[in-house]
Amino acid sequence: MDEQQQNIADPRRAAILQAAFEVFVEKGFDAATTAEIVRRARTSKRTLYEFFASKQEILTALVRYGAAKMQPSPALPEPQNKAQFLAVLGQFGRVFLGELLHPERTAMYRLAIAEAGRGGGSIARELEATGRAPVTQAITRFFEQAASRGIISGDQTAMLISVFFSVLVGMTPLQALLAAPPIGSDAMAQRAALATQVLARMMEPA
Repeated sequence: MDEQQQNIADPRRAAILQAAFEVFVEKGFDAATTAEIVRRARTSKRTLYEFFASKQEILTALVRYGAAKMQPSPALPEPQNKAQFLAVLGQFGRVFLGELLHPERTAMYRLAIAEAGRGGGSIARELEATGRAPVTQAITRFFEQAASRGIISGDQTAMLISVFFSVLVGMTPLQALLAAPPIGSDAMAQRAALATQVLARMMEPA
């Protein structure tokens, strides 16, 4: 294990991130202090600065952690037929929504978006690099594999991906950011099922 991996796995770093998350959510990013973070983490400022140069670096690390959990499994199986293709999409949809709409993730992203809006370019880049981009790449690869097997039409790949996420996600992230009541696991499963049903109808011969 190299030095960077050791740092990521270090329990002191994990304690600092957990404490920082709690302080950021309770007090807001601007009002949060490193003194309060180290107090809750039961560590020292010296230890904090061994891992993070600033509060913004801590927030970036929190965004990276949350975004990584939202990514699909790297073992997303290559589709063999239409039924398996739709079944995998349904499972992916349920897991993706569960992570995307998790209350802790919503609180963290609300902080990140606010900081990005004040010129926090590194936060915006992290949201793109570890959040949307890997998910897009993984799903695009999955759909391209389906196209190569004739499960879907290759010239419909982009449209089908867009429709799937439009139906799956809808306005729920915005509603969550605006503190609307969270949707439950049953509703998430229903959304995932609806998204796959819409794709199934689109895949039927004209």
